Amino acid sequence: MDLRNEQDEAKRETPAVTWTRAPEVDQTAKTSGHELTERLQQCQRDRQEVNLMLHTVTQDQRVRPAVCVDPRCSVCPDGWLWWGGHCYFFSVGQQDDRSWIESSEFCLQLNSSLAVIRDPAEMEFIQGVMSRFPLFPFLWVGLTDAQQEGLWLWGDGGDVQQYMPVTVEWDAEDRDCADLRGGGSLFASSCEAYGPWACKRGS
Repeated sequence: MDLRNEQDEAKRETPAVTWTRAPEVDQTAKTSGHELTERLQQCQRDRQEVNLMLHTVTQDQRVRPAVCVDPRCSVCPDGWLWWGGHCYFFSVGQQDDRSWIESSEFCLQLNSSLAVIRDPAEMEFIQGVMSRFPLFPFLWVGLTDAQQEGLWLWGDGGDVQQYMPVTVEWDAEDRDCADLRGGGSLFASSCEAYGPWACKRGS
């Protein structure tokens, strides 16, 4: 078989291949969305790291004088948690349960008061702390209607709904102190009942 016949035979045996153009994909939009997600996640990680570093540095009494040159700069005492410019003391695991009045007196001795919850973010923070303790039945907070039945006032004199649209459940004449429970619910309880509490003070 000569060369020409071999080429003709090869053409007959080789199936024809048809090339089609792949559909175009908007890689720019896909990449941009992916990059934005990664950037957001990185920013969140960086923010958490900076907050942790700041908390660690300001808690270290050896470096505090160099970092906290402003007289307003202060740290939370041992056993307290910092959040939103305030220090919080949660008694569970640190102190025996007390009545509402005893809890309030304890806070006053530490230049603080029973926690006054001013916004949903603060409520979420406190609820987050409570969730760490599965046997946390409730938490005394700075809310009472002892001065006038049915008029619930925070420790700073603000009406119960001044900061958030909340109500106090189970209100009755013999229940003059409020406790906080899961889901951000406030319940009227006997001030003589014993339970954990939260103190709050400026940092």
